[in-house]
Amino acid sequence: MGADPITFLLAVALAAAVSMGVFAHASRHGSRHATAWGVAAFLAAGVAVPVYFIRYWLRSRRRPEGPA
Repeated sequence: MGADPITFLLAVALAAAVSMGVFAHASRHGSRHATAWGVAAFLAAGVAVPVYFIRYWLRSRRRPEGPA
């Protein structure tokens, strides 16, 4: 059973939204590879998004806090 064009467009729109979100987050937080993370999220969101956020979480925990 094939997917109809509406389902395809919804899937592409969802992938694009996730990709833009990952790109914006990576860019805002100083990633030197924000574009690569965005493209990876578009092509393989099920793998790239969890890997990106786990990597971000681990790196942010390692960073020392600034003066209060």
